[in-house]
Amino acid sequence: MNRSVIGPRRVVRALTLTGIAGLLTLGACKLTSDRPKPFTLGIVSGDPQSTPAGTTPPSPLGVIVLDQYGFAAAGVTVTWAITAGGGSLSAQSTTTDVAGLTSVTYTAGPTPGPATITATVTSIGTLTFHVTIT
Repeated sequence: MNRSVIGPRRVVRALTLTGIAGLLTLGACKLTSDRPKPFTLGIVSGDPQSTPAGTTPPSPLGVIVLDQYGFAAAGVTVTWAITAGGGSLSAQSTTTDVAGLTSVTYTAGPTPGPATITATVTSIGTLTFHVTIT
């Protein structure tokens, strides 16, 4: 009769190797409990474009904000500013919707030439829109 017998040392060794393999597997996982936070700011509309002096360009100036996992970041404040060319904005700051989107309407200044408008999210950075006033 042929019997396989595993002694106590062999069982402990097998459990230890299994435990180490399990820890290595768990360590390789990217599990996280980090709350989503704004990570990426991108332009979705309005750059570049042209418009006659004193008018509104055809497309609003629009951005999207994504979190560090690549999902839409809702409730993020975007601050808008005209840095050249004059004119006006429909809002100085806006908040992203559930799709991570927000936009403003720009009305060109009275003088032909280049205009630049920035969109800033404090924790991410700034994007620049370019409008040519004709």
